[in-house]
Amino acid sequence: MNSKFAKALAMVLVIAMLLTVSPLAFADADSAAASTEGNKYPIVLVHGLFGWGGTEVANLHYWGGFSSLQQMLDDAGYEVYTPSIGPVASNWDRACELYAYLVGGTVDYGQYHSAQNGHARYGRTFEGVLPELNDADSTLKIHLVGHSMGGETIRMLAQLLENGDPDEMRATTDGSISKLFTGRCRHWIESITTLCTPHDGSQYDGKVYNDEEPVIHRFIAGLSAATGSDINEENFGLDFKLDQWGLVREPGESYSSYLSRVENSSIWDSEVTDLSDYDLSPDGAAVLNSYAKAQDDIYYFSIACSDTYRSVVYPHHYLPYENINPLMKRSATYMGRYKNYAAGHVTIDESWWENDGIVSVRSAQYPHEGSTDRYNLDYGTENGVITFKDGTEKGVWNYIEKIERTDHINMVGQMTNTKFLQGKFYELAAMLASIPVEGKTPDSPSGNLPFVDVIKGTYYYDPVVWGYDNGIVSGVDAAHFAPDQSCTRAQVVTFLWRAAGKPAPKSAQTPFTDVIDGSFYSDAVAWAYEKGIVKGTTGTTFSPDDTVTRGQFVTILWRYESCPEASLENPFNDVPSTEFYAKAVLWAAENGVTVGTGSGAFAPNNPCTRAQVVTFLYRDLAK
Repeated sequence: MNSKFAKALAMVLVIAMLLTVSPLAFADADSAAASTEGNKYPIVLVHGLFGWGGTEVANLHYWGGFSSLQQMLDDAGYEVYTPSIGPVASNWDRACELYAYLVGGTVDYGQYHSAQNGHARYGRTFEGVLPELNDADSTLKIHLVGHSMGGETIRMLAQLLENGDPDEMRATTDGSISKLFTGRCRHWIESITTLCTPHDGSQYDGKVYNDEEPVIHRFIAGLSAATGSDINEENFGLDFKLDQWGLVREPGESYSSYLSRVENSSIWDSEVTDLSDYDLSPDGAAVLNSYAKAQDDIYYFSIACSDTYRSVVYPHHYLPYENINPLMKRSATYMGRYKNYAAGHVTIDESWWENDGIVSVRSAQYPHEGSTDRYNLDYGTENGVITFKDGTEKGVWNYIEKIERTDHINMVGQMTNTKFLQGKFYELAAMLASIPVEGKTPDSPSGNLPFVDVIKGTYYYDPVVWGYDNGIVSGVDAAHFAPDQSCTRAQVVTFLWRAAGKPAPKSAQTPFTDVIDGSFYSDAVAWAYEKGIVKGTTGTTFSPDDTVTRGQFVTILWRYESCPEASLENPFNDVPSTEFYAKAVLWAAENGVTVGTGSGAFAPNNPCTRAQVVTFLYRDLAK
């Protein structure tokens, strides 16, 4: 197998392997801040290397695996698109395809660019999902979100839209030039957000994977078994979209024949630079950075992931955590110690070592090499929540956060830490929607709930109003509270901590190895542990993402109230006196915190929903 193509293909194995998981549930995004809506601009999610937009690969979603993040966000009231563009094409070619996907028409790669790189000028034709973007009188804008290479692609699109390309303008004098290259497009990108994007390329090297061919076949067999489908090299389904290079799958051609033609094509020769493998190298990324600048009328945000650490045994390297996808352990280890000081190439030192298995944290923050872009590494979150802040500058890279113990593909595949990561997308969507339309400020709720799913007359209406007005609870997005979703241990402890006035713990240290420093719940857990309100699930784990039962949450409230005794006779037939929650439930019943679920039952082992949590808090604390 061609070594360059094998290097790229190894990445897609990681993507798809992570996406072969059981169906995912909706997120419990209680860490998401309730934001007031400032705009209704569509969100466009742009995939990375070897990615896709819909379910063309084994009926899987690039954005969410078996669950669709696009559908989740659509259901939450956002307008979301997931284009499918060239999986291995260059950022220039992908930007041209993304432009045609959005506004419609036949892809024009540019007369000058195509001639210089030896491929056809025109590609596929798209109907256009948002053709009004190019209307001179339109006020519509979009938010672009790119994962991995997708972040580079959307930067390229912004550069071309706002400035055109001088080579194309000089070379195309017959009136056929695409509007994309003229610099006369209306400015219709409101924001760019990059997730785990290799702005400076990746020091990952093909030498990490020496046995790609066996890996491919094991992967296909594993994919088939995991999905219960007959998936093989004949029907794997990935369309490489290399029409401009003449690599179109012929009618009736087997997938293995198509794959072989792509693998063995001369386009992978070392002198070809109009492909992903060059753009993703540090040297290629530096060229891109010198060309695609941050635009002064666009908001820029970035998020990195990290799944590596400095070992006590090997303090001079970064090693992968055990949770990292097995297919990325070798690349993460390699990247965590690789240096390159060769003359004429980008210098790679230990500042590159912390990584997510594919991209270094440094590279994901903002463009360094060859770039003069301004940046703000202290933008951060607000109490762990992705939030748009007053005074945010356009044309500046605002680095939001580093998501710990999350590898490159789990950010979108979400095999582990699912609810938390899905919640991050709700937070991001809410933040983007909260950006004020130019000349306007977001509407204030003026004491009224913004949640369309909290109805007057329900038992939890007044508690939600109280919790929202006092900053104790928020929505899963700007318009939804999701009263019937369950809560996690991290969320309920955070709610109680907020209700108590956010007291500062005497020490931020706890024995819990799974409580991440700087997370939205870390101070709350430290305070609750210090006060004896929570004790952990073991001596060293808190299990922040575990669902809380009704019995557990009432016990947490009871401990907060210093474990008072109750004189009430047990009214519930499903609360044995020997259970840990028995005294807490009797106290709650005696003090009107709970009335049970009916028919003499309390249902202590049922998940505690968001509506129930805020109601229990309201009945106990709103005095």
